[in-house]
Amino acid sequence: MKVFGLFALAAAAMIGASMAALMLLFGGAGDHAALELSALVAFAVHLVAFALARGLRGRNIWLAWGLGSLLRLGTLVIYAVLVVKVLAVPLVPALIGCATFLFLPTVIEPLLLLK
Repeated sequence: MKVFGLFALAAAAMIGASMAALMLLFGGAGDHAALELSALVAFAVHLVAFALARGLRGRNIWLAWGLGSLLRLGTLVIYAVLVVKVLAVPLVPALIGCATFLFLPTVIEPLLLLK
């Protein structure tokens, strides 16, 4: 549980810092709401993916990490096709934000999966 909390904290910090930077770039109407929605979606997906990977790491660490990566990719595709159109948020900041927020914490995930 300690490793999960550490990952959640690190992911939240990385997503928060990158969201602050992206908010400086995107200042149009609805852009900040799109970035906030993207951050929430990405954070939730990271928590699910990391928990799944931690549960499967005893079997095959590559399978565990690969499933988490597929979950993130699937989230981005579904987010692009459905959520952005249904919620009518600005497309560019929503997708750039979601892709950024899904990628950055993935960099530290392997380090914590081995603990």
